[in-house]
Amino acid sequence: MSTPKRSTQKRTSLANRASAALAPYASATVAAVVLRFFLGGTMLYAGIDKTMLDPRFLQAEGVGSIGETLRYFVTSGGPLAGLVEAVALPQPVLIGASMAVAQLLVGASLLTGSWVRYGALLGAGISLTLALTSTWGVSPYYYGNDLPYLVGFLALAALGDGGALRLGAAAPRGHNPERRAALVSGTGVAAGIVALLLLDRSRAISTITGGETATPSPTPGTSPTPTPSSSAPAGGTAIDGASGLADGQALNFSAGGTDAVLVKDGSTYRAFERACTHQGTSVDWQAGSGDFLCPNHGARFSATGQVTMGPANTPLRAIEVSVATDGSVTYRR
Repeated sequence: MSTPKRSTQKRTSLANRASAALAPYASATVAAVVLRFFLGGTMLYAGIDKTMLDPRFLQAEGVGSIGETLRYFVTSGGPLAGLVEAVALPQPVLIGASMAVAQLLVGASLLTGSWVRYGALLGAGISLTLALTSTWGVSPYYYGNDLPYLVGFLALAALGDGGALRLGAAAPRGHNPERRAALVSGTGVAAGIVALLLLDRSRAISTITGGETATPSPTPGTSPTPTPSSSAPAGGTAIDGASGLADGQALNFSAGGTDAVLVKDGSTYRAFERACTHQGTSVDWQAGSGDFLCPNHGARFSATGQVTMGPANTPLRAIEVSVATDGSVTYRR
Protein backbone atom coordinates (compact mmCIF):
# COMPACT_ATOMS: atom_id res chain seq x y z
CA MET A 1 0.00 0.00 0.00
CA SER A 2 2.97 2.31 0.47
CA THR A 3 4.23 2.07 -3.15
CA PRO A 4 1.54 4.32 -4.72
CA LYS A 5 2.12 6.88 -1.97
CA ARG A 6 5.86 6.94 -2.56
CA SER A 7 5.24 7.26 -6.33
CA THR A 8 2.95 10.23 -5.76
CA GLN A 9 5.49 11.86 -3.45
CA LYS A 10 8.22 11.35 -6.06
CA ARG A 11 6.11 12.98 -8.79
CA THR A 12 5.32 15.87 -6.46
CA SER A 13 8.99 16.28 -5.66
CA LEU A 14 9.95 16.35 -9.35
CA ALA A 15 7.19 18.87 -10.07
CA ASN A 16 8.40 21.08 -7.23
CA ARG A 17 11.97 20.91 -8.50
CA ALA A 18 10.88 21.80 -12.01
CA SER A 19 8.83 24.72 -10.71
CA ALA A 20 11.77 25.94 -8.66
CA ALA A 21 14.12 25.68 -11.65
CA LEU A 22 11.73 27.59 -13.92
CA ALA A 23 10.76 30.23 -11.36
CA PRO A 24 13.55 32.68 -12.35
CA TYR A 25 12.26 32.69 -15.94
CA ALA A 26 8.84 33.97 -14.82
CA SER A 27 10.07 37.51 -14.33
CA ALA A 28 9.89 40.92 -15.97
CA THR A 29 13.68 40.81 -16.34
CA VAL A 30 13.58 37.78 -18.61
CA ALA A 31 10.59 39.15 -20.56
CA ALA A 32 12.43 42.41 -21.20
CA VAL A 33 15.64 40.68 -22.31
CA VAL A 34 13.76 38.35 -24.68
CA LEU A 35 12.00 41.32 -26.30
CA ARG A 36 15.22 43.33 -26.42
CA PHE A 37 17.20 40.61 -28.15
CA PHE A 38 14.52 39.63 -30.66
CA LEU A 39 13.34 43.12 -31.59
CA GLY A 40 16.83 44.59 -31.41
CA GLY A 41 18.38 41.81 -33.47
CA THR A 42 15.63 42.04 -36.07
CA MET A 43 15.91 45.83 -36.39
CA LEU A 44 19.69 45.63 -36.61
CA TYR A 45 19.39 43.10 -39.44
CA ALA A 46 16.79 45.26 -41.20
CA GLY A 47 19.08 48.28 -41.07
CA ILE A 48 22.10 46.33 -42.30
CA ASP A 49 20.00 44.77 -45.07
CA LYS A 50 18.97 48.19 -46.34
CA THR A 51 22.41 49.78 -46.17
CA MET A 52 24.76 46.91 -47.05
CA LEU A 53 23.10 43.71 -48.26
CA ASP A 54 20.60 45.07 -50.77
CA PRO A 55 22.18 47.35 -53.40
CA ARG A 56 18.75 48.04 -54.90
CA PHE A 57 17.09 49.59 -51.84
CA LEU A 58 18.70 53.04 -51.73
CA GLN A 59 17.70 53.82 -55.30
CA ALA A 60 15.02 56.17 -56.61
CA GLU A 61 13.92 53.79 -59.38
CA GLY A 62 13.77 50.07 -60.14
CA VAL A 63 12.44 46.85 -58.65
CA GLY A 64 13.14 46.67 -54.93
CA SER A 65 14.07 50.37 -54.66
CA ILE A 66 12.77 52.67 -51.96
CA GLY A 67 11.33 54.86 -54.70
CA GLU A 68 9.23 52.00 -56.08
CA THR A 69 8.17 51.05 -52.55
CA LEU A 70 7.03 54.58 -51.76
CA ARG A 71 5.03 54.75 -54.99
CA TYR A 72 3.29 51.55 -53.96
CA PHE A 73 2.47 53.11 -50.59
CA VAL A 74 0.75 55.94 -52.46
CA THR A 75 -1.23 53.74 -54.86
CA SER A 76 -2.26 51.31 -52.10
CA GLY A 77 -4.33 54.09 -50.54
CA GLY A 78 -3.30 53.78 -46.89
CA PRO A 79 -4.01 56.53 -44.33
CA LEU A 80 -0.55 58.05 -44.90
CA ALA A 81 -0.69 57.94 -48.71
CA GLY A 82 -1.09 61.69 -49.05
CA LEU A 83 1.80 62.41 -46.68
CA VAL A 84 4.05 59.92 -48.48
CA GLU A 85 3.24 61.52 -51.83
CA ALA A 86 3.87 65.05 -50.60
CA VAL A 87 6.92 64.51 -48.41
CA ALA A 88 8.61 61.18 -49.18
CA LEU A 89 8.27 60.74 -52.94
CA PRO A 90 10.27 63.88 -53.85
CA GLN A 91 13.26 62.58 -51.84
CA PRO A 92 13.04 58.76 -51.74
CA VAL A 93 16.74 58.02 -51.12
CA LEU A 94 16.84 60.35 -48.11
CA ILE A 95 13.71 58.69 -46.70
CA GLY A 96 15.15 55.22 -47.23
CA ALA A 97 18.45 56.16 -45.60
CA SER A 98 16.63 57.75 -42.66
CA MET A 99 14.58 54.58 -42.15
CA ALA A 100 17.69 52.40 -42.22
CA VAL A 101 19.52 54.64 -39.74
CA ALA A 102 16.49 54.65 -37.43
CA GLN A 103 16.40 50.84 -37.50
CA LEU A 104 20.12 50.66 -36.74
CA LEU A 105 19.65 53.03 -33.79
CA VAL A 106 16.79 50.92 -32.42
CA GLY A 107 18.84 47.75 -32.78
CA ALA A 108 21.88 49.27 -31.05
CA SER A 109 19.76 50.69 -28.23
CA LEU A 110 17.96 47.46 -27.45
CA LEU A 111 20.92 45.12 -27.78
CA THR A 112 23.22 47.23 -25.60
CA GLY A 113 20.53 48.10 -23.04
CA SER A 114 21.06 51.85 -23.55
CA TRP A 115 18.04 54.17 -23.53
CA VAL A 116 15.84 51.13 -24.11
CA ARG A 117 12.51 52.87 -23.57
CA TYR A 118 13.36 55.56 -26.12
CA GLY A 119 14.64 52.94 -28.56
CA ALA A 120 11.44 50.92 -28.11
CA LEU A 121 9.28 53.99 -28.74
CA LEU A 122 11.27 54.75 -31.92
CA GLY A 123 10.75 51.14 -33.00
CA ALA A 124 7.03 51.46 -32.26
CA GLY A 125 6.91 54.58 -34.45
CA ILE A 126 8.60 52.74 -37.32
CA SER A 127 6.20 49.80 -36.99
CA LEU A 128 3.15 52.07 -36.82
CA THR A 129 4.28 53.92 -39.95
CA LEU A 130 4.73 50.64 -41.83
CA ALA A 131 1.37 49.35 -40.57
CA LEU A 132 -0.31 52.44 -42.02
CA THR A 133 1.48 52.10 -45.36
CA SER A 134 3.17 48.80 -46.22
CA THR A 135 0.69 46.37 -44.68
CA TRP A 136 -2.41 48.58 -44.47
CA GLY A 137 -4.18 46.65 -47.22
CA VAL A 138 -3.39 43.19 -45.80
CA SER A 139 -6.54 41.24 -44.99
CA PRO A 140 -7.21 39.64 -42.58
CA TYR A 141 -5.13 41.99 -40.46
CA TYR A 142 -3.30 39.16 -38.69
CA TYR A 143 -1.43 38.37 -41.91
CA GLY A 144 0.37 41.68 -41.52
CA ASN A 145 3.58 41.61 -39.47
CA ASP A 146 3.87 45.26 -38.45
CA LEU A 147 1.10 45.28 -35.82
CA PRO A 148 2.72 42.49 -33.73
CA TYR A 149 6.01 44.41 -33.85
CA LEU A 150 4.18 47.55 -32.72
CA VAL A 151 2.68 45.74 -29.74
CA GLY A 152 6.04 44.17 -28.88
CA PHE A 153 7.80 47.54 -28.90
CA LEU A 154 5.09 49.10 -26.74
CA ALA A 155 5.42 46.25 -24.25
CA LEU A 156 9.19 46.75 -24.14
CA ALA A 157 8.74 50.49 -23.64
CA ALA A 158 6.70 49.64 -20.52
CA LEU A 159 9.19 47.06 -19.24
CA GLY A 160 12.41 48.98 -19.88
CA ASP A 161 15.78 47.24 -20.04
CA GLY A 162 14.89 44.67 -17.36
CA GLY A 163 17.91 45.59 -15.25
CA ALA A 164 20.13 42.97 -16.87
CA LEU A 165 22.65 42.57 -19.71
CA ARG A 166 23.34 46.28 -20.07
CA LEU A 167 26.56 47.24 -21.81
CA GLY A 168 28.89 49.13 -19.45
CA ALA A 169 26.92 48.30 -16.28
CA ALA A 170 28.85 47.05 -13.28
CA ALA A 171 28.81 43.28 -13.01
CA PRO A 172 26.55 42.24 -10.10
CA ARG A 173 28.11 40.26 -7.30
CA GLY A 174 26.84 36.94 -6.08
CA HIS A 175 24.47 34.46 -7.66
CA ASN A 176 21.42 36.01 -9.27
CA PRO A 177 18.96 33.43 -10.67
CA GLU A 178 16.99 36.00 -12.67
CA ARG A 179 20.12 37.39 -14.32
CA ARG A 180 21.25 33.87 -15.21
CA ALA A 181 17.80 33.09 -16.64
CA ALA A 182 17.93 36.33 -18.65
CA LEU A 183 21.36 35.40 -20.02
CA VAL A 184 20.16 31.93 -21.04
CA SER A 185 17.00 33.33 -22.64
CA GLY A 186 18.83 36.09 -24.47
CA THR A 187 21.42 33.64 -25.79
CA GLY A 188 18.64 31.35 -27.01
CA VAL A 189 16.88 34.18 -28.83
CA ALA A 190 20.15 35.30 -30.42
CA ALA A 191 20.87 31.75 -31.57
CA GLY A 192 17.36 31.54 -33.01
CA ILE A 193 17.87 34.74 -35.02
CA VAL A 194 21.18 33.44 -36.36
CA ALA A 195 19.46 30.18 -37.36
CA LEU A 196 16.73 32.12 -39.17
CA LEU A 197 19.33 34.11 -41.06
CA LEU A 198 21.10 30.95 -42.14
CA LEU A 199 17.80 29.51 -43.35
CA ASP A 200 16.77 32.72 -45.04
CA ARG A 201 16.65 32.35 -48.83
CA SER A 202 16.61 36.12 -49.41
CA ARG A 203 19.40 38.58 -50.12
CA ALA A 204 21.34 38.04 -46.87
CA ILE A 205 22.21 34.40 -47.48
CA SER A 206 22.77 35.13 -51.18
CA THR A 207 25.35 37.75 -50.24
CA ILE A 208 27.07 35.46 -47.73
CA THR A 209 27.37 32.60 -50.22
CA GLY A 210 28.27 34.88 -53.09
CA GLY A 211 25.40 33.82 -55.33
CA GLU A 212 21.66 33.68 -55.72
CA THR A 213 19.17 30.86 -55.61
CA ALA A 214 18.75 29.46 -59.09
CA THR A 215 15.21 29.93 -60.32
CA PRO A 216 14.11 29.11 -63.85
CA SER A 217 12.96 32.15 -65.76
CA PRO A 218 11.33 32.36 -69.18
CA THR A 219 13.15 33.46 -72.29
CA PRO A 220 12.22 37.07 -73.18
CA GLY A 221 9.32 37.17 -75.58
CA THR A 222 8.05 33.69 -74.70
CA SER A 223 5.75 32.32 -72.03
CA PRO A 224 7.20 30.14 -69.28
CA THR A 225 4.67 27.39 -70.00
CA PRO A 226 3.52 25.69 -73.20
CA THR A 227 0.58 26.99 -75.20
CA PRO A 228 -2.30 24.60 -75.98
CA SER A 229 -1.09 21.38 -77.60
CA SER A 230 -2.73 18.37 -79.14
CA SER A 231 -2.03 16.06 -76.23
CA ALA A 232 -1.26 16.18 -72.55
CA PRO A 233 2.35 15.62 -71.44
CA ALA A 234 3.22 12.10 -70.44
CA GLY A 235 2.34 11.55 -66.81
CA GLY A 236 0.39 14.82 -66.63
CA THR A 237 -2.21 15.33 -63.92
CA ALA A 238 -5.51 17.02 -64.71
CA ILE A 239 -6.35 20.30 -62.95
CA ASP A 240 -10.00 20.16 -61.94
CA GLY A 241 -12.00 23.22 -62.99
CA ALA A 242 -9.26 24.64 -65.23
CA SER A 243 -11.25 24.39 -68.46
CA GLY A 244 -13.87 26.78 -67.06
CA LEU A 245 -11.43 29.65 -66.52
CA ALA A 246 -12.09 32.87 -68.39
CA ASP A 247 -9.36 35.24 -69.59
CA GLY A 248 -7.75 36.93 -66.57
CA GLN A 249 -9.04 34.42 -64.05
CA ALA A 250 -6.95 32.22 -61.76
CA LEU A 251 -7.45 28.91 -60.00
CA ASN A 252 -5.59 27.71 -56.91
CA PHE A 253 -4.77 23.98 -56.92
CA SER A 254 -2.47 21.43 -55.34
CA ALA A 255 0.41 20.33 -57.55
CA GLY A 256 1.46 17.10 -55.93
CA GLY A 257 1.05 18.61 -52.47
CA THR A 258 2.52 22.00 -53.42
CA ASP A 259 0.24 25.04 -53.23
CA ALA A 260 0.00 26.31 -56.81
CA VAL A 261 -2.01 28.67 -58.99
CA LEU A 262 -3.13 28.45 -62.63
CA VAL A 263 -3.77 31.64 -64.62
CA LYS A 264 -5.41 32.00 -68.01
CA ASP A 265 -3.84 34.85 -69.98
CA GLY A 266 -5.61 35.11 -73.33
CA SER A 267 -5.32 31.62 -74.83
CA THR A 268 -2.29 30.71 -72.72
CA TYR A 269 -2.34 28.92 -69.38
CA ARG A 270 0.48 29.51 -66.89
CA ALA A 271 1.00 27.82 -63.56
CA PHE A 272 3.29 28.72 -60.66
CA GLU A 273 4.03 27.71 -57.14
CA ARG A 274 2.27 30.23 -54.91
CA ALA A 275 5.25 30.68 -52.56
CA CYS A 276 6.66 34.20 -52.79
CA THR A 277 10.37 33.95 -53.56
CA HIS A 278 11.14 36.43 -50.79
CA GLN A 279 9.99 34.55 -47.70
CA GLY A 280 7.58 31.89 -48.91
CA THR A 281 4.23 33.55 -48.16
CA SER A 282 1.45 32.48 -50.55
CA VAL A 283 0.82 35.07 -53.27
CA ASP A 284 -2.70 35.94 -54.43
CA TRP A 285 -3.85 36.68 -57.98
CA GLN A 286 -5.25 40.20 -58.38
CA ALA A 287 -7.75 40.11 -61.21
CA GLY A 288 -8.08 43.90 -61.32
CA SER A 289 -4.39 44.63 -61.82
CA GLY A 290 -3.56 41.33 -63.55
CA ASP A 291 -0.68 40.37 -61.30
CA PHE A 292 0.24 38.46 -58.15
CA LEU A 293 0.53 40.17 -54.75
CA CYS A 294 2.31 38.88 -51.67
CA PRO A 295 0.35 40.08 -48.61
CA ASN A 296 3.39 39.85 -46.33
CA HIS A 297 5.76 42.52 -47.65
CA GLY A 298 3.97 43.74 -50.79
CA ALA A 299 6.05 41.95 -53.43
CA ARG A 300 4.36 41.80 -56.84
CA PHE A 301 4.78 39.46 -59.80
CA SER A 302 3.46 39.81 -63.35
CA ALA A 303 1.20 37.27 -65.03
CA THR A 304 4.37 35.66 -66.40
CA GLY A 305 5.79 35.31 -62.87
CA GLN A 306 8.41 38.07 -63.19
CA VAL A 307 9.13 40.40 -60.25
CA THR A 308 7.60 43.85 -60.70
CA MET A 309 8.04 45.06 -57.12
CA GLY A 310 10.40 43.96 -54.33
CA PRO A 311 11.46 42.86 -51.83
CA ALA A 312 11.41 39.61 -53.85
CA ASN A 313 14.19 39.44 -56.42
CA THR A 314 13.55 36.19 -58.28
CA PRO A 315 10.52 35.09 -60.36
CA LEU A 316 7.81 32.75 -59.16
CA ARG A 317 8.68 29.10 -59.75
CA ALA A 318 6.92 27.92 -62.90
CA ILE A 319 5.03 24.63 -63.27
CA GLU A 320 4.70 23.01 -66.70
CA VAL A 321 1.14 22.87 -67.98
CA SER A 322 -0.44 21.73 -71.23
CA VAL A 323 -3.89 21.86 -72.81
CA ALA A 324 -5.32 18.88 -74.67
CA THR A 325 -7.63 19.07 -77.69
CA ASP A 326 -10.63 18.39 -75.44
CA GLY A 327 -9.81 21.52 -73.37
CA SER A 328 -8.54 19.71 -70.29
CA VAL A 329 -5.52 21.27 -68.60
CA THR A 330 -2.82 19.14 -67.00
CA TYR A 331 0.37 19.85 -65.11
CA ARG A 332 3.60 17.90 -64.79
CA ARG A 333 6.30 18.19 -62.09
